[in-house]
Formats: sequence, C-alpha cells, structure tokens
Amino acid sequence: MRNRLLFFLISFFMLGSTSAQHIFAEDWTELRGDAAIAERYLLWAEDAIAAEQWSQALAVLERAVDFNDVSSDISYLFAFVLSHENKNRGSILQALRQAIETRRWTRYSEADARLLQARQFIALRRYSSALECLAARREYIGDDPDSAMLRLEVLKGLVFNGPVLLPGLFALPAPAEFRLRMLQTMDRYPRDPRPLRILFDYAARREPAEDDAALITLALRRLPFLLEIDGDLAWMAAPFIADVAEARRLVGAYRSGSLLAEASDFRPTPASLVPALNLGLLDDLDAVEELFARETLDKDLIISIGRLLRSEEGRDSLVRRLHTFTGTITEDEDQDGYPESRAIYRQGVLYEYHYDADQDGIDEMVIVFDSGAPHRAQIATLPEAGQLGPISSSSHSPLPIPHSQIHWERYPSVEKVVLGNDTYLFPPRGFLFSPIVFEELGATENFNGLLYPRRDAQSQGITRRMLSYFAVSVQRPSNLGFGVKFDGGVEYLYLERGVPYRAEVIIDGMVVSITEFENGRPLVQRVDMTLNGRMDTVRRFLRQNEEQAGYPWIYGPLDYQIDESGD
Repeated sequence: MRNRLLFFLISFFMLGSTSAQHIFAEDWTELRGDAAIAERYLLWAEDAIAAEQWSQALAVLERAVDFNDVSSDISYLFAFVLSHENKNRGSILQALRQAIETRRWTRYSEADARLLQARQFIALRRYSSALECLAARREYIGDDPDSAMLRLEVLKGLVFNGPVLLPGLFALPAPAEFRLRMLQTMDRYPRDPRPLRILFDYAARREPAEDDAALITLALRRLPFLLEIDGDLAWMAAPFIADVAEARRLVGAYRSGSLLAEASDFRPTPASLVPALNLGLLDDLDAVEELFARETLDKDLIISIGRLLRSEEGRDSLVRRLHTFTGTITEDEDQDGYPESRAIYRQGVLYEYHYDADQDGIDEMVIVFDSGAPHRAQIATLPEAGQLGPISSSSHSPLPIPHSQIHWERYPSVEKVVLGNDTYLFPPRGFLFSPIVFEELGATENFNGLLYPRRDAQSQGITRRMLSYFAVSVQRPSNLGFGVKFDGGVEYLYLERGVPYRAEVIIDGMVVSITEFENGRPLVQRVDMTLNGRMDTVRRFLRQNEEQAGYPWIYGPLDYQIDESGD
C-alpha cells in the first residue's frame, strides 16, 4: 500500500497540470486504500478527456495500471483512450479483458466494456466474437440501440468479408439476415439516423437486390426527418434518389452547411465530392482543390474523382497535384471502414508504405523508400511448414511475431536480411524479393500517374528456410554459434543452396574456430581455445540420432557425441 501511494504521489508531480491540481486540491493524506487512489486517477483522466487532452489522459492511465486489480473502471477507461488514440487493438482487448475479469465497477459497467470489445472485434473481422460480446452485454441491459447498430455492422461485414452462413448464430444467409435485422432496427428506432447510414453504405457497395430496394425506399421516406441529426445522409442518399433535382438540392444543402444548426466551422466530408461532381455542383478545378485541402486522402476517392472529371484541364490538374502531394494516401481494400494500408509521400515522392492485414494496429509490413524505390523493410516472418507460428497481438497469445529486416541492394535484389540474431547475406541478384507492386494514380494523356504501392498477392512472404536456401552466408554473434561458444566475436556460416559446408568464428580479426560440414552435418571443428593463434583442439562429431531432421542453425542443436583431442 505504501509503495503504491508513493508511486501515486510521484505520478502527480510528474504529470501535474492545472486540471490535475484542481482535482487534487483536497489533502492527499485523506486517501484510504488502493480503491480511493484508483478513483482519483480516474477523475484525473476523465478531466483530461473532457479538456480533450488525450495524450495526458493516456499518460495518467498508463501510470494508474498498477491499480487495475482494484478498479475495472481504470482498465476500461484505459482501453477507451487507447481506442481513441488508434493504438493497437491487442492492447485495447487486453485492457478490456482485465476490466471484465476484475469485476469491480463504480462509474462504468461491464456492458460498456462489452460494447467497446465488440467494436474491436468488428475491426478485426472477428464477427462471431463480436456477436458473443453483444450477447453478453444483453444480459446486463437488454436490447439497446448501440448493440443493434453493431449487430448490423457485423452482418454487413459478413456479407462482404465473412462466411455467408453462420449456423447456430443466424438462421438465414447473411444478406437476408441483414435485411431482416435492418427492417426491425428501423422500426424499433425510427428517430435514429445510424441504420440509414449503415444501409446507404451497404447498398453503395453492391448491386441492390429487389429486397434491398424496398429498404432503401423506406429509408428515403424517413430521410427528411433525420437530416438535422445527421447531415451526411444527404450525400450518402443521393445515388439512390431518382429525382436528380432533389438529389442536387440535398447535396448542395449539405455542402453549404445549411442542414446544420451551427455551421461556422463546417467542412464537407471529402466523400461528398463524388456526388457533387456527378450532379454538376462543382467544376473540375474546384473539386481538385478541395480534395487536396487535406493531408490524408483515400485512394479509391482519388480514382472516383479522376473518373468524374470532365475536362482534360481538370485531369491534368489532378495528376499535377498528386506529383507535388505531401501527406498520406490510404487504401481500404475490403471497404469495411478500416484502411489496411497507407503510403506516405513527400512532394510526390514515395517515402514509406505500411500494411496491416488483420487491422490490429500492428503493421505486418513497413517499407522505407529511397528516391521512390524500396530500400529497406520490416516484414512479418512466416512460420515454417508444420510449425505453429505466433498469433497476432489481438489474440490471447503473448508471443511476439518475428520480423525480418530486409535491405535491398537494388529492388528487387536483396543484399541482406536480419532475422533475430542472424544476418543472411546474398550474392547480387541471388535473392529477388518483391512484396509490393505499383499502380498509377491519375495518369492522363499528358502526364504519367503517381506510383502507388500495393501488397503483391502473389508474394510468398518470408520464411527462415527461404532465407537459408538463397543465402551464401549467415552471420551471428559467436556466443550463439555452433560448437564451442566465444564471446565478442562473429560466426560466419557458409551455405550452398541452404546446406552448410563451413563455419568460422572470428574475434578481433583472428579466426579462432573452423567447423567443416559434410552433407550439411558437422564433421570436425578445430578450435583455438587459448586464443594464441594455434588451433590445437579438435572436436569430431558423431551423430547419435539419425532420425533427427533439419540443420542446427535452423532448428537448434542436434544430438551429437563429441570426441575432443589435441591432434
């Protein structure tokens, strides 16, 4: 208890601010017990959130984690702030699990935790897990609008990214279940604009069926009554409004801000440029200028606007702006609202590319470019065939995913790869690895387009066995080498098509160990044990277990009998 109180006081002085001093105006000596201190941390964080000081709230809650065994609220609010700050979803889910398992709530509830948990699972495309969270939430508060909306999001995700049938969860195929639940939700919550937003997004991504058209007709009837609550519905509904004049009026009203009671700082969402261009509310040059007023652009939006530009002048303006763009272009491959990749540009030159396949907030691939060409990368390493690899950070597994540090000599020719303690070296053009391909954005008759990288679906990924096969040598610290261990040196293992034939250990420029291999198996090692320049110790290896497979530098030491002599 005394240690925790001391830690609390140190945190207070380290993170002190006007808001914190206001909360802690009372004498801290009146605090009694860990729960009371946890409550003060909670108030401090909530005050920072109210002031939109999210980084300070995060710092407070990181220090308050010492009290998460006495307060579920601490863990829940920590997860909430992590989510707001777009931290990795594994950390968010871990904090939520801690909150639920502690079961000591005062200001929040397990129902709140289950809702946030479901949102994370939807982002991870783990739709069954999201439904389980919503079912657990129902036990506490019954049916509610927030759960109903997330259930619709789950069904929408299943239509586009999941199995069509989920026996035991839904009786109907996902599209039919979506329509049924959408109708029920619209009837139960007629003043809530969220079902319409979900429906319009769903319908824009697929060819509407007859039953979809009936739902859209119902949604359009309710649209005028919900625009004051959510003005974005105006441009989202425009593609489904048969009356062009009415669609033009709604989109124009939205973009002018007249649908809002207070529009002083209103900026129309970039996606509204598409219906505005299509309906003739903007000329080409104005549309391009508005698109590039932001530092983060969506790749599909760039393509859509490029297709709608009517003049050659407008299309040339788009590609010229792309070639001088500084910022980020994102891509949402499955269009679920969570981009998997982003490319960072500086004055139109590609600088970095990030790819997060499972949308857990941890990149499986990061590539750094030099003058627009891939220079080095960090890529998740795949497990060997038959081996169980680490699970992503969003799961219960604590194992980290190993990453390979790739250095290209001239793309796609790899110079070296660092994996753990091993450095694999390759001859020129001996190992060609191209995890990405490029496509042009905005190309016109007069200008080439901007090169945008995309993960190559045909790329096999990286494995240790692949590296070993193409490498001519492997370097690693000598204290991790084969046979006798030396500190402060480097072991060089020489390979031919993945099979070792010689290993040397060098310390301060002097060779202190040489191991010869036969058919990939160690045969004899000569060692300078006294570091006097003479290899006066010989170790011979006799394999004991002929059924063992693999090489020691791949899977670890094998079982050998060692015969040492001074010959």
